[in-house]
Amino acid sequence: MPGKPYPSFPLTPHRNGQFCKKIRGRLFYFGSVGDPDAALKRYHEQCEALHSGRIDEVKKREGLTVGDLANAFLASAEARRGAGTLAPRTFADYFRDCERLVNFFRKDRLVESIVHDDIKKFRESLSRGVNATTLSGRVGVTRSIFKFAYEEELIDRPIRFERELKRPEQRVLRRSRAASGRKHFLSTEIRQLFDAAPLHLRAMILLGINCGMGNRDVAALPANAIDLEHGWIDFPRPKTGVGRRCPLWPETVAAIKAVLKCRESVPIKRQPAAEGLLFVTRTGQPFVRSVAKVDAEGRPGVVEHDAIATKLRRIMNLKGINLRGLGFYGLRRSFETIGAETGNQVAVDSIMGHVPQASDMSAVYRQGVAESALRHVTDHVRTWLFPSAKKRRVRQK
Repeated sequence: MPGKPYPSFPLTPHRNGQFCKKIRGRLFYFGSVGDPDAALKRYHEQCEALHSGRIDEVKKREGLTVGDLANAFLASAEARRGAGTLAPRTFADYFRDCERLVNFFRKDRLVESIVHDDIKKFRESLSRGVNATTLSGRVGVTRSIFKFAYEEELIDRPIRFERELKRPEQRVLRRSRAASGRKHFLSTEIRQLFDAAPLHLRAMILLGINCGMGNRDVAALPANAIDLEHGWIDFPRPKTGVGRRCPLWPETVAAIKAVLKCRESVPIKRQPAAEGLLFVTRTGQPFVRSVAKVDAEGRPGVVEHDAIATKLRRIMNLKGINLRGLGFYGLRRSFETIGAETGNQVAVDSIMGHVPQASDMSAVYRQGVAESALRHVTDHVRTWLFPSAKKRRVRQK
């Protein structure tokens, strides 16, 4: 790293590539070490106000700081959280991402002074101790924060990060996922879990593998979304809002009827959040819920209550199914994996409630998926899970 251009130069080169000076106990940055004249000029413009303690005056004159950007981004996120369009968990993650940004660049650093080398070093810091999937998420949020600054007209020109702030390549993500081990269930494992599960969990397991539902999908499933007479579920996915329909297996219909019968015989006083839901805990709560919290330092967080995952984990341990990272969501992955064998990915995506890619114009014009195509997928998964079901159909013919 270049040093001072001459011994009496009043500024000191910092490891982040900027010239800096400590004034009244605080460190201030004045520009790239590659342009000492510009840094010195900025220092002379600001030194009187800084040495006098008039920092706000300098901020107003000079532009947006990293701290101001983080606060503005979180204020926007807080408004979305209050409107119900941003999950508490996502807001807590955004807070951690902004915290990493501020800790690296420091809150008084001017956003417009951030250069390519800074962003490259910041990405390196994001990658330490995490896998490729986590890094991809962190990079994505950081890009969103910088884009927010320009789109909200907080800065006059966009921050260029196309090369330095790249997400991990797809092949790297695939290798990372492969190295983490199997995340889906085998058919024999699902049958073991189903046989050992209590009444409610049996129905949940069947919904997971029959319809590709995750924990939150099952927990948020309203009873009126199910047509037991004709054997269909019509229920938009809570996470994406994408509509989806799924034909139900006879086993799934029977399990849901058993849950409804049990509910009638043992009434439970429901909490407001559980009104209308098919599944409810003994205390009248949804099986999956998030409770916002704030730690002692004022940092937002979320406490997750997932009774579905807890109950399934007990049975998995009992049956010796102890793969790291494998849980209820593995049923959804199993549905995707086996359903795709039909070659009808459109029907699989429709059942699972996937959001189509922006470039997929066919999804824009497609008005629906034929029921026969949906049944083809779910029948194929059922045959994989219950091989005897195929033999029964053959005998009936």
